Amino acid sequence: PEDATISCYRCGPMVDLCSGPHLPNTGYLKAAAVTQASRSHWRADVTKDALTRVYAITFPSKDELKDYEHRIAEAKKRDHRVVGPAQELIMFHGLSPGCAFWLPNGARIYNTLVDYIRELYWTHEYTEVITPNIFNLELWKISGHADHYLENMFLTDVERQQFGLKPMNCPSHCLMFGSRKRSYRELPMRLADFGVLHRNEFSGALSGLTRVRRFQQDDGHIFCREDQISA
Repeated sequence: PEDATISCYRCGPMVDLCSGPHLPNTGYLKAAAVTQASRSHWRADVTKDALTRVYAITFPSKDELKDYEHRIAEAKKRDHRVVGPAQELIMFHGLSPGCAFWLPNGARIYNTLVDYIRELYWTHEYTEVITPNIFNLELWKISGHADHYLENMFLTDVERQQFGLKPMNCPSHCLMFGSRKRSYRELPMRLADFGVLHRNEFSGALSGLTRVRRFQQDDGHIFCREDQISA
């Protein structure tokens, strides 16, 4: 827009468009530490040159930096990527990157959580459903995933037709709702699903259970009349 404000940032000879916030000068920064360095491709295009991304953090005092570093060190001791394998809860394998293996101890915890969530379904009047893992690409065209999420989907050809593993449960619940005519008396309809989802995340972005390629999502959708929506 013509009346928009443009913010520029200068660091030595480099001038860049940056929304900020900015400090008047680096004198405000009394303590700094580099926390991480990683490779990154321009606009996430792996065919482009790889860049080095450096992460750093600053504080107004050295004491605040030390306190931060102590909290981070304590958090690392409790990191599920460390605790999980150590207590034989979960494991990962290079032959299935980004996909967790739930070992017996972990499976017990997992199933206990599922049982608890099912109790919440009953309390909040949700009905559990089970939906397929793979759908014809036509569904993903209708939902918009084919236009906006295709690069993050696992695709396969079956009898000259393209299918995709579902990255989200929403379209399958919509198919269920639209499978027949509904009476207004049936609404609201609350559907819940422990659907298995697959998302083709970049290998460099995979991280423990927080960024994976295969996971199960406790997902719910409510189909209701407009007058049943509360603010």
